[in-house]
Amino acid sequence: MLQKARAAFPLTRLRERAFEGVFFGVALIAMAGWVYFITLLLVRFFLWFFG
Repeated sequence: MLQKARAAFPLTRLRERAFEGVFFGVALIAMAGWVYFITLLLVRFFLWFFG
């Protein structure tokens, strides 16, 4: 029983690290999308205001 738990430990650790990496990647993509969206709105506002 303990040997099975020890054998499964690296797999669960790998799975947790993979989940954290995927979550971090999705969060970075979402933040980059929001930054792009806000920058696009600001550029359009400045072009409209000064144009």
